[in-house]
Amino acid sequence: MTVSTVEAAVAAKELRRWMAWLGGSLVAASFFTALSLAGVSPWMILPAILVGPGLGGIALIWLALSSDTNSIAHALGEPAAEETALAA
Repeated sequence: MTVSTVEAAVAAKELRRWMAWLGGSLVAASFFTALSLAGVSPWMILPAILVGPGLGGIALIWLALSSDTNSIAHALGEPAAEETALAA
């Protein structure tokens, strides 16, 4: 199976989008947890809980729903993986 440069660019853009949203929430939650454990304030665990599971979970759901992994195949007129599996 060959991958064109267009497909590779789309895949790289999608990967950067996932890493930015999920990685950003992970870094923010880690930062607030570190502040809380360092003794700045025990209340710093609240933003860690809100940003980590809260924003991270919402971002995961949004990314999963908005991800269009078959857009290149449909744009090129190639059958989707499900269609080729059913045809075989």
